Amino acid sequence: MKNLYSLVFGLIFSICSISTNLIAQNNLDFVSSLNINQMHNTELNDIWGYADGVGNEYALVGTRDGTSIVNVTVPQSPTEVFFGPGMNSVWRDIKTWNNYAYVTTEAQQGLYIIDLTNLPNNNLATTLYTGPIGNSWFSAHNLYIDDNGFAYIFGANRDNGGVIILDLNTDPMNPTEVGTFDNWYVHDGYVLGNKLFSAHIGEGFFSVVDITDKSSPVLLGTKNTPNDFSHNIWARADAQVVFTTDEVSGAFIASYDVSDPSNIFELDRVQSSPGAGVIPHNTHVLGNFLITSYYSDGVTLHDATYPYNLIEIGSYDTYPFQTTSYDGSWGAYPFLPSGLVLASDITEGLFVLNPTYQQAAYLEGTITDAVTVIPLQNVTVTLSGQTLTEQSNSSGFYASGLATAQAANVTYSKGGYYPQTVNVNLINGVVTTQNIVLVPIPPFNLNLHVQDMLGSPINNAQIKLVHPLITHTGSTNALGDETFSLYYQDNYYVEIGKWGFFTSCQNMNIDQTTNTITITLQDGIFDDFEFDFGWTTTTTASSGAWERAIPFNGNTASPLEDVMFDCGNYAFVTGNSPTLNADLDDVDGGFTQITSPIFDLTTYTTPYVNFSYWLYNNYGPLPPADDTLIFTLNNGITTAEILKVGSLGDTAFWQQASIEVSAFITPTANMTLTVYISDFDPAVNITEAGFDYFFIGENLSLGINKEISVAKSIYPNPTNSTLNISGFGKDVAYQIYNTEGKLMLLGKVENQESINVEILQKGFYLIKIEGEVFRFLKD
Repeated sequence: MKNLYSLVFGLIFSICSISTNLIAQNNLDFVSSLNINQMHNTELNDIWGYADGVGNEYALVGTRDGTSIVNVTVPQSPTEVFFGPGMNSVWRDIKTWNNYAYVTTEAQQGLYIIDLTNLPNNNLATTLYTGPIGNSWFSAHNLYIDDNGFAYIFGANRDNGGVIILDLNTDPMNPTEVGTFDNWYVHDGYVLGNKLFSAHIGEGFFSVVDITDKSSPVLLGTKNTPNDFSHNIWARADAQVVFTTDEVSGAFIASYDVSDPSNIFELDRVQSSPGAGVIPHNTHVLGNFLITSYYSDGVTLHDATYPYNLIEIGSYDTYPFQTTSYDGSWGAYPFLPSGLVLASDITEGLFVLNPTYQQAAYLEGTITDAVTVIPLQNVTVTLSGQTLTEQSNSSGFYASGLATAQAANVTYSKGGYYPQTVNVNLINGVVTTQNIVLVPIPPFNLNLHVQDMLGSPINNAQIKLVHPLITHTGSTNALGDETFSLYYQDNYYVEIGKWGFFTSCQNMNIDQTTNTITITLQDGIFDDFEFDFGWTTTTTASSGAWERAIPFNGNTASPLEDVMFDCGNYAFVTGNSPTLNADLDDVDGGFTQITSPIFDLTTYTTPYVNFSYWLYNNYGPLPPADDTLIFTLNNGITTAEILKVGSLGDTAFWQQASIEVSAFITPTANMTLTVYISDFDPAVNITEAGFDYFFIGENLSLGINKEISVAKSIYPNPTNSTLNISGFGKDVAYQIYNTEGKLMLLGKVENQESINVEILQKGFYLIKIEGEVFRFLKD
């Protein structure tokens, strides 16, 4: 299996303000720290704890270059007492059983076993275990050890990298393999009683497995996690509820009811610093609380007394910046007898923290419609001073709360209803019930009529009326009409489209006197993918299939957004996983292609196919160019390749192409365009592609300067009112065309004055000056 982190490209590194809370923070106080990084010129990774039989406590700290054991019996004065060097690796994970520590690493070293009996002395016996003869393994990502002396090795370099079960009882320094569960790669896991809970990071789900017979585990159920990147899992003491993290920017800690493994369902999800894109790493359960290493947010505490209502009650920021990358706290261990929390920060060292496990102040209730008394779903519940909001479920139920008792203003809002704000008195450890009845806003009707250039009605035109609080969608009937019931007399963004016409989009102020709006669509072959016009997808690749989506960029390999000059936010992209790891959802192991609906080019004189494209191809071999973006046209008889972009370098930005059709193939009434991208084994690379703003134009859509002379320019671009020109003569003529080659404006510019373009609707235009053609956006 490919290492999930060996190729991390384009991490979005947005440094925010330096933390001012490095001494004490809410319910999690600083006790001491030790800069192991400087001591061994290395970075830290995971952490575990150990307590001997006479009251001494230790931090077992993984580093890139070995394992450090720190005596924290006097927590104000942590002292390293042992360092076991090892092969260099980003990952080391540690667990203990009786008087032994077991350390996994993704270096080819095997399982490192330390006899802790002689602590606090530093003469500790160690050994390496690499599996049974004839079935060995030398690296593993993580492990867990249950109370009965069975170790569960996760992500070893054997078979699928599933779970290898070892019996430690007979000889702790030389375990015995007793079983495996190898359906999928396992990144992390937890065992309680006869249940094995495993996080399958590549597949995006966790599994529940019966291990009563460890030689023959039985799968009981699976469940996808919120961001489909299941990194870590831990269970409550009764094994009825589990908690997970997804290790991607802006992901969640989530809770699930697993009482029936064949019907697992999510209970709640929560973020630290919502909207900042911080990555959660590992969460652990102590009683009714979650202790989570949360990368650049440090360590967080959440109250999980009610798993359907996770509330952050404390935090300590070990890292001086806030980023969306793998920076800050890697691990947090909360199980020492003293109650101290041990935290490892990748670059800042070991932290000893003192937690206060205080129950939150809870708020919950049911929200209904004042007229119908029907429960209302997706009502947004916002507490004053909080950035995190909650949503009511299908039963109208909501649950929220605060870390500390206070009188709080709570606002309830939903599109089509008057918002309501109430004041509630919240008390720590107490569930306050606040039921709400929302009053609907009286609607008014708007008729939207869509016609073509001849005034004939257009049937089945797709419509979006976008308001900040609600989006209305519909399609026209045979008369070209659609009626909407609107709630807000306000500005709307109106989008209308159908295959065979140019999509229209514009801002309109609509009120109850508007009554009817008529929109005329221009004939033409156009798609900016704001609507689904029926492109088909064919895929053999194991990941990264084309999908029509709003681009979500977690890394610079894939688009951050669609092209800037079209109507909406959609494009076709290969995979759209919200992850910093560029190698997770790129094109792998085959090809993926999209094909347009049929279009007619017989009415065009000199048709050109125009589109925007994106290609990221890192470490592509040359030759062969097997990571290739290929554009082909088919006329119902034959297929012609019109553009091929391959392994000559990355083009990780939107580029425009404009290609004369007849130079490659005879235009007919049965044309289709296909966009093909591939990444074939064994030459596996980071391969991402995008496709947007497709249209057919006449030759006047061409002639766009590839490299605009510094001396000649148009500005500002985009513009909403005037267009300035520079570098031309004192008295020059201009023509402005739309994307289908229709002349929209013409005139003469004297002394390089401005051109007034206010009359133009929002969209993409071409301006021709002295034989040169430039592209600009009217916004």
